[in-house]
Amino acid sequence: MRWGLQSLVLVFVAGCANDQRGDNPFVPELPPPDPWGAPVTGGTMLITKAGTQAVVADPDRDRIVVVDLASGTVAHELALDPGTMPGRLVEDGAGRIHVALRGRGELLSFVPGTEPARRAICGEPRGVAWDPTGDLVHVACSTGELVSVPAAGGAAVRTVMLQRDLRDVLVQPTGLVVTTFRTAELIKLDAAGVEVSRARPPNVKRLDLPPICAAPPCILVAEDDGKVDAIAEVAWRTIAMPDGSLVMLHQRKLDVDLDTSGPGYSGDCSGPVDSALTVVRPGALPVAVMPFVDGALPVDIAVHPDGQTLAAIAAGNRTVTVFSTSLLTTPDDDECGDFDPAAVTTLNDAAGIPTSVAYSPAGDLVTYYPEPAVLAIRTGPTVRTVQLSGELHFDTGRALFHQETAVGIACASCHPEGREDGQTWRFTSLGPRRTQSLAGGILSRAPYHWGGDMRDLPTLMDDVFTNRMFGGEITASAKQSLGPWLDRIAPAPGTVRDAASRARGETVFAAECARCHSGPLFTNNELVDVGTGAPLKVPSLVGLSARAPFIHNGCAPTLADRFGPCGGGDKHGKTSQLTQAQVADLVAYLEAL
Repeated sequence: MRWGLQSLVLVFVAGCANDQRGDNPFVPELPPPDPWGAPVTGGTMLITKAGTQAVVADPDRDRIVVVDLASGTVAHELALDPGTMPGRLVEDGAGRIHVALRGRGELLSFVPGTEPARRAICGEPRGVAWDPTGDLVHVACSTGELVSVPAAGGAAVRTVMLQRDLRDVLVQPTGLVVTTFRTAELIKLDAAGVEVSRARPPNVKRLDLPPICAAPPCILVAEDDGKVDAIAEVAWRTIAMPDGSLVMLHQRKLDVDLDTSGPGYSGDCSGPVDSALTVVRPGALPVAVMPFVDGALPVDIAVHPDGQTLAAIAAGNRTVTVFSTSLLTTPDDDECGDFDPAAVTTLNDAAGIPTSVAYSPAGDLVTYYPEPAVLAIRTGPTVRTVQLSGELHFDTGRALFHQETAVGIACASCHPEGREDGQTWRFTSLGPRRTQSLAGGILSRAPYHWGGDMRDLPTLMDDVFTNRMFGGEITASAKQSLGPWLDRIAPAPGTVRDAASRARGETVFAAECARCHSGPLFTNNELVDVGTGAPLKVPSLVGLSARAPFIHNGCAPTLADRFGPCGGGDKHGKTSQLTQAQVADLVAYLEAL
C-alpha cells in the first residue's frame, strides 16, 4: 500500500471494522463511533523540520492531513477509525511523524507517503517528544505512565509510573520534564527516569472586585484594594524555548468565595479564571510573567525559530496573540491589562475556533481552524488560506461549550476537554463544591449539581451560563444541542494495576456500594445523605480514578482517603468493618471503572 499524490485516503488497518482494538491491552472495549466535534485540546499540528509540510492531527474528523506549504495543497490524508482522536505529534530525526492516538491508546508512526504503523502504549496517550539520545519517543499518558519506545519501531524500553493526568513531555539536557494537566505541575526526571524534583507555578495576586455591573463596558474599582491569591491550574500547553527555558501556558483560579446569585461570579476583571504564563529557566524555579494571552482557553503556544517571538491561542475568543519573548521578563502583578497594548498583536482570521499554532523554519505563522478545516499561513502581513478536504461541520453545542462570556470564561474553563479542572470552588451559598466531570453519559445523569437542583441541562444553562458566567441569553435550540454533544465525550480511562486485587474489590463493592452506585454509569441518580449533613447527588463512578480529590467538598486527596474520616462513615456504604487489605482491593476496583 502506498500514498497517492493528492488526498489519498488510507484506512491503515484493513479488517478492523469489527474489532478496532487489535492487540491493544489498554483499550478493553470500544466506544461507539463518535460523530464530528471533539472537545478542544490544542497542540495537534506541527511543521516538519524541513519546513515544507504542515501535519495536522484532526481529532474532530479522526484523520491526519499533510499539507504542502509551498503549493497550498493537501499532499496526503490518512483516515483513522472513528473515535481514534489523534492528538499531540512529533517528528524524529529520520523524518518519521509520531502521533498520540488518545482514543485508542496507541502511538501511530509514519513517514509521509509510506504505510503507518501502530503500537499499544497506554490507556490515553497525551504528550509526545523525540529524544535524540537513544532515538526514543517518550509518551506521557493521562493514566500516569511515561512510556519510552524506539522511534524506529519496537516495544517499550522503559515505563515509569508517575501519577495520573500527565500532559506534555519535554526533553532537556539532563533528562525529561513532564507536566500534569489539571494541577499544572512540572515533574523533572533524570536520564534514568528517576524523579528529581517537582514544582508548580507560584501563586500571584489579583484584585478582589465587587460583582460585575449589569451591562459592560464597566469601570470597576476595588472597594478596599483587597488582593487575593490566583492559583495555577490546567496547564494546556508547555513548550521548550531555544535557550533551554520552558514556557507553560495555563489557567489561574481566583481564590475567592463565588456568589451565584448575581452575574459574573463576582470575580476580578477577568472573572474567576484567567489565562497565565509561567517561565522556567534552566536551574531556576518557575516564575509567573505577565499574562499577555488575553482570553479563555489558552490551548496552544509556539515559538519562532529565532526565539524572539511567541504566538499563543485563546480558543474562547478565537484569537492568536503574538508577542516578543523579551516580555517574558515582565512579572505578573495584581493589575488587569497593565502592559502596553502595542507590545502585542492580536490576530483573528474569522475562521472559527483556532486550536493549533506553529512556526515554519522560515518564520511563517501557521494556524489551524477545524470549523471549517482551514490552515491560515502568515508570511509577514500576507495571509494565505488552505482549505482542507471535508464538508463544513458545525455543532452548536460544541461552539457554546467553548464560547467565552463577558467575564472571560467558557464552560471548558472549568470543564477542560469536557471533564473537570480538579478544583474545589467555594460558593457563598453552598460552601465548597468539587467540579464534576461532564464526560461519560451526561444525559443519563440528571438531575445536575451536587444538590440535584438542576432538573435538566437547559435549566442549568439558564442559571450557570446566562447568569453566573454572564454569558447572555441563548436560544432554546442552542440549549438543546449542548447535551447531545457532551454525551459523546468519553470519560477518562480506568487503570488495572492488579487484576486479582480488582476482582476481590468488585466483590466488596457489590456488597457495600452497589445499591446506590448501580447501572452502567454506577449511579442511581438519587439524592442521599451519606454522612455529610445534607442530601447530595450520587455521582457516576465511571472514570473515577482520574477525578482526585474526591467527595463533594474535595476533602479526600486519594480514593483510599475516601474511606477515612471525611468520607461520611458507614452512612456512605458500610465499610468500617473492612480490613486495610479489603479497602485496597476496593480502591483497585474503583480505579478500573
